[in-house]
Order: sequence, then structure tokens, then C-alpha cells
Amino acid sequence: MLKRLLRLLRDVRLYLRFPYRCYGCFRGVFATFEEATSAAPKTKPLGYDDPRLAQEYKQDLDKKAREYDYPVLFWLKDLIGPGARVFDLGGNVGTHFYTYEKYLEYPPDIGWTVCDVPAIARTGEELARAEGRQELTFTTQPEEADGAHIFIASGSIQYIYSLSDFLSSLPVKPRHLLLNRLPLYNGEQFVTLQNGGQVFYPQYVFNKDEFMGSIGRLGYKLVDMWNDRIDSCIIPFHPSRSLPCYYGCYFKCVA
Repeated sequence: MLKRLLRLLRDVRLYLRFPYRCYGCFRGVFATFEEATSAAPKTKPLGYDDPRLAQEYKQDLDKKAREYDYPVLFWLKDLIGPGARVFDLGGNVGTHFYTYEKYLEYPPDIGWTVCDVPAIARTGEELARAEGRQELTFTTQPEEADGAHIFIASGSIQYIYSLSDFLSSLPVKPRHLLLNRLPLYNGEQFVTLQNGGQVFYPQYVFNKDEFMGSIGRLGYKLVDMWNDRIDSCIIPFHPSRSLPCYYGCYFKCVA
């Protein structure tokens, strides 16, 4: 009884705080992005394409790797070789590129492309030019992942679209997929609304078996899977839809 009462009080507090300073909080269970968007409070803008977010990511570049980065670093150290072409979907202003080079030795001819929304890509380009990093480029076109050796998506797939549909549209699929910070669980797929600090944005929560199966059917083999215990998705009044942790995966194309 006491446990249920404490959970109820927590849910009420999170629900009431959600429209304001409640970074990383969630609200609601919806069928589509449109439903989640229409239910968003009017206290903040909607969506990632915001210059304030870009500046926030830029200021965070001096941070060290987080716990969920280490499995990616473990696999990247053997995957990044001469002439490697990396496509980083939702890589912000080059966050992974700058962070991972503190731990890895990039080959001199590496090509690293970050794909993000226009406001963030512009800020990333300006920063790369100022740093003289010609090997780091930016795009807003996801289809430029065609033929990449390594595809990285860390905390981005859930905000965009079906990864399997996207990969199947590419003439040449990436050889290696490093997918991190994924909201996977054993229930039905749904959409929820997240407080991102400066903005609100909807995100998917995927059915684990369906998500993994959709990638496998494209000719990818699961090599590794890990828990991300930093991220979680606690939705007030929806305990069966809440996730205590996220996941990361490494898939290799064997088709």
C-alpha cells in the first residue's frame, strides 16, 4: 500500500512538473507523433530544429564519454580502419566525433558525416570549420548513409522513423550498425512526449522483438547487446509502459 502511494505521489509530481523544468521527463501514451504533438503544453517550442538546442550541444562538447558510450567505443576500435566512412544519424554538432577521438585513434583518411536537423547541422559546420576539421562534415539528408561502412545512431532513432524502412531504401546498406540509447520493451509500440529542456518532442517506444526482427530481416546479424542504465522512460500513471533502462546493439550485415 505504501509503495503504491509513493508511486502515485511521484507520478503526480512528475505530471505537474512536466510543462516546466523537468528535463528528461515524459507524459502520455499516444498512437502517433501527431497525437503527442497536439497534446504538448504551450510552455515550450516543439521539435529539435532549434538554435538554442544547438548551442546547448556545443557547450557540452568537453564532456567525457558516458557509461553507454563504452560498448560503442569497444566495437569502434576494431571497425574504424583506413578509409572508414562513418555516418552518424542524429550526431548533434559532432558530439560523438569529438568525444570518441579522446579514446580512439582515427585514421588520417577517415570520413565522418553527421546528419541532423538544419539548426544543429549549421552550428556543427561552423564549429568544424573553426576547428579545421575537414574530415567532419554535416548533412540534413539521411539518404547520404548509402554505402557507409559504419552507421551510428545514439539516442536518435526513436525521434525519427522506422529504421528498417530507412535502411531498406538505401541502395547499399551500411556494413555495421551501432545503435545506442534505444527505448525497447516487451509491449505494444507507442509514442510518448518528452521534455527536452528547451523544447518538447515526441518519441517512439519500440516493441523489442519487432524492432530486432525488422533489422534481422534485412540481413543483419546481432553481434552484441547491452543495457543503458543511464536512460529511462518513466511515464506517470502508465507503469506498464515505463522503461527502467534503454538498450544498445551492434548489428553486422551478413547478407
